[in-house]
Amino acid sequence: MATSITLSALYSFADTFYNSTAVVNTADNNIFGGPKTVYHINIVSGSSGVAYVKLYDALTATVADDPAMIIKVAAGQTENVAIPDGLAFGTGVCMRCVTTGGTGGVTDPGGGNVAVIVVGS
Repeated sequence: MATSITLSALYSFADTFYNSTAVVNTADNNIFGGPKTVYHINIVSGSSGVAYVKLYDALTATVADDPAMIIKVAAGQTENVAIPDGLAFGTGVCMRCVTTGGTGGVTDPGGGNVAVIVVGS
């Protein structure tokens, strides 16, 4: 399940938060509905093994596409990735989570969900 909300009253610029409680191989496509600059990513892994969260500058993403960013998360760990200057996604933001680093991989993390919050503006 995923939600997207705007909380501009709490921040000095119009941040948009995207929250997915279970990111898997099948991409969460165009999560902001168009171009965004990403400033922060929070990942909580309930997986029993290493997971790789991959972000794509695209409207849709598959294993055949090259990720713009790959974040490795150890089993049962939390990763917070701050991007102070932002990472611009000129087309859209998509994300997938698999057990293989690099550009490949189609296996969903096992043993528990990988939850991801992405903050963009």
